[in-house]
Amino acid sequence: YRKGDFVGAIADYSKVIQLKPDNAIAYYNRGLAENDKGDLDTALADYDKAIQLEPAFAFAYSNRGNTKKTKGDLTGALADFNKAIELKPDYALAYCSRGNAKALKGDLDGALADYDKAIQLKPDDDVTYQSRGYAKQAIGDLDGALVDYTKAIELKPDDAFTYYYRGIAKQGKVDMKGALDDFSKAIKLKPDHAGAYHNRGCLRYDSQDFTNALADFRRVLNLDSSED
Repeated sequence: YRKGDFVGAIADYSKVIQLKPDNAIAYYNRGLAENDKGDLDTALADYDKAIQLEPAFAFAYSNRGNTKKTKGDLTGALADFNKAIELKPDYALAYCSRGNAKALKGDLDGALADYDKAIQLKPDDDVTYQSRGYAKQAIGDLDGALVDYTKAIELKPDDAFTYYYRGIAKQGKVDMKGALDDFSKAIKLKPDHAGAYHNRGCLRYDSQDFTNALADFRRVLNLDSSED
């Protein structure tokens, strides 16, 4: 599973379940592999079984919530995150995941409170800083967003998306050179990041660097056509 062989992992967990049908962890692990493989309904069924066998399985509730969130069932996802936190009040990832679901529902204040709690419990999680930065950016707190994105980059320097989001925040602060640098870094880390090419192209166009702007816009078109 850790090597990305989800099909092999599912086969192995299925053998464990065949030998021991009451093994909640095997159902849970198979659900993780199925989720990562994209079989969301099958993953939900395995999480359901894991919870049936072990009703206090906080990790199963949280991951079932993530799968429900992916399927667009935000109400069901929130219920699962609430249960996971009730069972395990120090579960930082569940707070972050619940914050993401709240943000998608438009409850940014609730999301920020959950991100704060997650960071209090696990101060070295780059994903939570990135998520909190995004929520702060959404409410117009660009300075706070920049602080969180910078912390996320400090914790994980190779995340292209954090550089991209920070670049957008810097644009909002009219720090065009900083934004250009961040978009370029995002592209270096993820050469197929169409958004970073587009935003960098716009900055270059505005600074009358038309040749490089055109090159960026062409790259966006090539990436878009390759996805068709």
